[in-house]
Amino acid sequence: MSDSTTNDAAGNPLLGYWKVIACQLNSEWLHPSIFENFRYDLNPGTFFIHRAECSWYPSWVGSFPKHHEGSMSVDFEKKTIDLSPSGGPNEGKVYQGIFELDHDILKANFGLPGEPRPTSFKAQQGQVYEVWQRVDHPKSY
Repeated sequence: MSDSTTNDAAGNPLLGYWKVIACQLNSEWLHPSIFENFRYDLNPGTFFIHRAECSWYPSWVGSFPKHHEGSMSVDFEKKTIDLSPSGGPNEGKVYQGIFELDHDILKANFGLPGEPRPTSFKAQQGQVYEVWQRVDHPKSY
């Protein structure tokens, strides 16, 4: 890990609660009803998705990771974020991502497992791009 990689709370502005406000999968923008209930809870080294069971399709649990929790690694120098679900069909597989933080708006684009890390904030084939807004609590709307 580089010196700019952090999984602890000190100096990690990504930690906290986030709601999904936009989502693009394979270059197609998704309807808000698909993602509007998801609230990410980013903690040191982990992610948890509140309301992961509120999904438009029974096997789509946990938004794009398809599971409600897992590990997270962030490198602020490279502006990369990687998520690895701890269960579900992609258990232990890595979603390699990039991120950009602008105050309380976080843009993140992830390659699906087995796909390369994205290089821009537009989902190409095999990628999912989400825009998150910081909220005070996972029950915040």
